Amino acid sequence: MTSNDDPADGQARFHQLSAAVRESRPEDDPALLAALLAEPDRLMAESVLTSLVDTRAEGLASPASFAEWAKPVLDAVGTDGFIARRVQEWSLFKALQSGEPIDREALAAASNWLQRKVVEEVDSATVLGVLGETGRTKRVRNLAKTRAGRLRSPGR
Repeated sequence: MTSNDDPADGQARFHQLSAAVRESRPEDDPALLAALLAEPDRLMAESVLTSLVDTRAEGLASPASFAEWAKPVLDAVGTDGFIARRVQEWSLFKALQSGEPIDREALAAASNWLQRKVVEEVDSATVLGVLGETGRTKRVRNLAKTRAGRLRSPGR
């Protein structure tokens, strides 16, 4: 058994990398990305990298600033796979929040995670109306229609 096979070592690395994500700034990310790409446990690395993508997406206001940040991540991990999809979905979310034209097909094909996030956080009756028509689940469609109606109602 090598040290990489010891579950305690894996847990310690996970906690260290997760703490690094929580405590880091965007300028720290190249070194953090390198550490994640070198991590032998690919599932753990992907989990922590997802957390990093989510953290940066939440913190970077504009679609352009997020796209600029995400470029080296996509260069490192490629355009396929879960991380690439998460980056693409964050990009779509940021575009919807900023009032860019709605890509109906991309919104309809988005994951349940993104569709629920849109329903909960986007304050555009137009976006919610589209999601009310194209949402993946009945629950998302109904919630989107309800929120769109509330946003359109007088006095709001």
